[in-house]
Parts: sequence; C-alpha cells; structure tokens
Amino acid sequence: MIASLINNILPFLVILTVLVFVHELGHYLIARINGVKVEVFSIGFGKELFGFNDKLGTRWKFSLIPLGGYVKMHGDLDAASTKTSDDENIDPTASFYNKSISQRSWILFAGPAANFIFSFCILVFINIFYGFSENKPIISEIEPNKPAYQAGLEVGDLILEVNKRKINDLLSLKDAISKNNNKQVEITLSRNDKIKTFNVFVEDSKIGIKGTLEVKKLNFIDSIFKSSYQIYYFIKITLIGIYEIFSGTRGTDDLGGPIRIAELSADFWSQGVQSTLWFMMIISLNLGLINLFPIPMLDGGHLVLNFIEFVKGSPLNKKSLEVVHSIGFAILVSLMIFATYNDISRFFG
Repeated sequence: MIASLINNILPFLVILTVLVFVHELGHYLIARINGVKVEVFSIGFGKELFGFNDKLGTRWKFSLIPLGGYVKMHGDLDAASTKTSDDENIDPTASFYNKSISQRSWILFAGPAANFIFSFCILVFINIFYGFSENKPIISEIEPNKPAYQAGLEVGDLILEVNKRKINDLLSLKDAISKNNNKQVEITLSRNDKIKTFNVFVEDSKIGIKGTLEVKKLNFIDSIFKSSYQIYYFIKITLIGIYEIFSGTRGTDDLGGPIRIAELSADFWSQGVQSTLWFMMIISLNLGLINLFPIPMLDGGHLVLNFIEFVKGSPLNKKSLEVVHSIGFAILVSLMIFATYNDISRFFG
C-alpha cells in the first residue's frame, strides 16, 4: 500500500514542485530586478510546513497543500496579489503597486515566460542527448491484400508526393491520404534511386503501410532551431485544442485535473528520465499558457487589469476589484471541479 502510494504520488509531487518553483522563480527574479521586495516564496498553499528566511527578508517555505504556489510581494494583502489597504507600513520604493504599469506587467508575465523557457531548455537537452524521433515516409511494412500491396508498393520505398503534394514526414503523408478517402491517389516515390509513380486507392483513410521511425541526435545549434519549432508547434496545437473545446467541435473528455496529472506523472516516471523530462516539458508549457488566460486571479487576468488601468488612467476601485476577483475565483473553482469530475468518471468508468 505504502509502496503503491509512493510510486503514484511521489512523481506527481516532484514534477509539480519543480514546475511551480520555475514559475514562481520567474516572478521572483523580475520582481527583484525591478526593486520589488518579495516577502514570501511558497511552494504550496495553506499552513507552512517548514521554511527559512534569507538575507533579503524573503520567507522561502513549503506549505501543506502542494497544488501550486505563490510569491507575496511587498504591498500585497494575500497570495492573489490583492492590494493591501494598510499604507502606513508600506515602503513605496519596494512595493509592487508603486511600480509602473510596464514594470508590473513584466513581473506578471515573467512566471509564464519562465515556464516557456524551461520547456525550451528541456527540449534542447533532449534533442542533444537523446535525440528526437523523426517519422520518415519510408515504407517499413506493407499489409497483405491492402491498397498499397495491390498497387505494387514495396518495403523501402521513399514516398515523395501524393497527388503532387510534397511529403516530408509521416504526418503530412497521413494527412494527404486521409483527405482523399475512398478516392484514387497518385503516389510518387523513390525506389533504388529511381522515381516511380503508382495509383493507389484510399480505403478507410488508409492504404495499408507503416512508416519508419528514426531517432536523430542534434548538435547545439540545430537543437536550438528544432526546439524553437517544437515549442511553436506544441503551443499551436494546444491553443487549437482549447478553441475546439470552447467552440463545441471537440469533447471535454480530454480535460484532466490533479488526479489525471498524477496518473500520467507516474506513467511517464516509470518509463525513465527521457519520458519524465518530456512530460515535464508539456506540463510546463501548459502551465505557462493557462496562466496567461484572461481570468481574474491568474497572471493573464492581472495583465488585463493592468491594460484597463493603462486605458482609463487609473486602476479599478476596490469594490470593482473584489467583484472581478470573486468572478475569477468562481471560474477557477468551477474548472477544477469539472476537471476532477472528469478524472473520477474516467477512473471508475
């Protein structure tokens, strides 16, 4: 029982702690650079378990509920960065709210940015020391009596084009094939350094072949470029997925909460260092993106409030801010309940 608990919970806590630390460190560093005193740097919420004070007056601590973290800056009333009304004990030169809108915005953006940078660094490391999987459109296997077999395609053929569309990898090949379901396509390929053309009928969005998976290690410069593209690609497909969920073209079954993340953490952890790093990269990227959502209480919500302050020339009054933060809290709690419900339904389903 204890061993099972450790195997499932420990990976989740380690991964989440690292990612939360990275996120909050981004806020902390840019706050310090801009002359803001950071009073508390907490991993977790609630009652403090243990911690220490540094020379700059920051309390570094671990708290009871390990589902997140925060930095409390001078001038904040609480972890949600609510402005305190106790002006008598505030040092204007070290207060977050006495900084310019641009300085505060950079401090807010620094958390998500730290997650993006961390994901990028992980990808660079993986691409150099482990390599990335390259899906080449080289036929490694042909299913008997399927369209490709019947048309005369052979193992080792390098597919170059489908209906004159250039094929670079298995993804582009799969896309070209699926878009011509129940139709005949013209496939141009290279066989023994000779260019050949075959007409193949697409059946159930497939032609009955498997491609070749190659692992390729990169040098530092190539890894920088490859990792940059990978970050762009992952952000793009994540945003597309979110748009599809909110537009109703995609189900909400993929939404997962802490239980699902804990389950995946244990799975990837059991597969070794490379898989764990890959999972951390994905979660860190998602953490950065989610925190930029324009929801009050998240970094993105605070950035929107900064923009409103910039446009109107003054911040919202206290009552308006209380309403905004209440709405944000309700949204976040609702999302958490829904995601947890999905987790439980998936677990017992």
